[in-house]
Amino acid sequence: MKAGSWRSILGIYLFGVCGGSTVSKIIPVGDDIARVFGLGPADFGWLVSLVAVPAALLAIPSGIVVDRFGPRLVLIIAAFVGVAANALYAVAPSLPFLQLARLLEGVAIVHMYTAGPALMMATTEGKRRTSAMTLWATYMPVGTATGLAIGGLFAEGAYWRMAFVVAGLLFAVVGLLGLLQPTPRIERQGPRPTIGAQLLALRSAYSKPALLLLALAFFLMIGLGLGANVTFPTYFSRIHHITIARASNMVALATLAMVPGSLLAGFILGKGVSRQWLFTGLALIGLVVGSLAFFPDLGLPVRYVVLALWFIASGAATAVLLATLPIVAEPERRGAAAALINQAGSLATFLNPPIWLAFSTGRDWTPYGALMAAGWGVAVLAMWLLAARTAAVRTTAHA
Repeated sequence: MKAGSWRSILGIYLFGVCGGSTVSKIIPVGDDIARVFGLGPADFGWLVSLVAVPAALLAIPSGIVVDRFGPRLVLIIAAFVGVAANALYAVAPSLPFLQLARLLEGVAIVHMYTAGPALMMATTEGKRRTSAMTLWATYMPVGTATGLAIGGLFAEGAYWRMAFVVAGLLFAVVGLLGLLQPTPRIERQGPRPTIGAQLLALRSAYSKPALLLLALAFFLMIGLGLGANVTFPTYFSRIHHITIARASNMVALATLAMVPGSLLAGFILGKGVSRQWLFTGLALIGLVVGSLAFFPDLGLPVRYVVLALWFIASGAATAVLLATLPIVAEPERRGAAAALINQAGSLATFLNPPIWLAFSTGRDWTPYGALMAAGWGVAVLAMWLLAARTAAVRTTAHA
C-alpha cells in the first residue's frame, strides 16, 4: 500500500474497528455468560470494564513502544495478540480464564489505539490528514456496532461462544492486511534515543496543558458514548419488550450513523469553521437527543430517529477532538500524544459501564440526562480553554 493512500488509511482504520468491537461484543451474550459462569449484573458490568484495565495501565508504555519500534509493527503484533485472546474466550472453562482473555485483549487494544493514529499522522499530511483523523474518530462507534452485531448473531443460543471465534477471525484478517502497510520514514537527528530519553520526552508531552485538555474532552466523549452504548440494549429490551438480540441489532444499526457524523465534521472543519464553535453546537444537539434517547415512552420508530441523531452528534464531536490532535501533538512525540488520548479513552472505558448499567434496571431516564449534561458541559469548557491556550501559544511564537 502507498503511504497516505486511502487503502492504507482504511487498513489502519480496521485496527481501530477491531479494538472498538472488544468492548461491545460480550454485551449481547451477557445473559449466556451470566448463566454459564453464575454472574450477577454488577459482576458482568465489571467484566465488560476489565478490558480497559491493561489499556489504562499500559497507555504510557505503549507510547514508548510505538515511538521506538514503529506503529506498523506494533499494530501487527497487537492484532495477533487479539487472535489469541479470542481463542481463549472460545474455550474458557471457568470465569478466571474468561477474565484472563479479557485482560489479554486489553493488552492488544491499548497498542492498537496508540499505534493507529500515530501511523495515520506519520503517513498523511494536510487535508488528507484531517480527513484520516476524522475517519479514525469513527473506530469506536463502528467497532461497537460490529461487536454488537457479532454478539447478536449468537446471543441466547447454544453457540454463543462462536461470537469470539468470528471476532478472532476478524483480528487475524486485519493483522494480515497490516503486513501490507507502509513503514513510515522517521527522520532522526543523531542516534536512536534511549529508554530514559524517551521517558523524559513522554513526560514532556504529558505536561502540555493543551494536550491534557484535549485528553479530558476525549475522556468525556468516550465515556458518554460507551456508557450509552452498553446501556441501550438491555434498557431498550426491557422498555420495548423485545429480545436482547433485536435490541442489540437496533443499536448496532443506529451506531453506524456516527460515520456520516464524523465525515460531516471533517467537511465542516475543512471549510474553516472553528473547532470550539462546532463542538459547542454539537454539544447542544447531543445533550438534547442523548437525554431523549432514554425517555421511556418513545415508540420504536421515533427511538430509531433519536438514536441516529445522537450518534451523528457524538460521532461528529469525537471527530472534532481527534482532528485537533495533530495540532497539539509535536511531530517527535506523536506516539506519546496518541498514548495520552488512548489512556483517557481507556479510563473512560473502565469507569463508565458499571456507572451506566447501575441505572439500567429502572425506567427513570433523568440520571442519564444528568450524566449527559455533566459530560457535555465539561467537555465544552475544556475545548474553549484549549482554544484559548492554543491562541496564546501562537501569539507568543509570533512575538
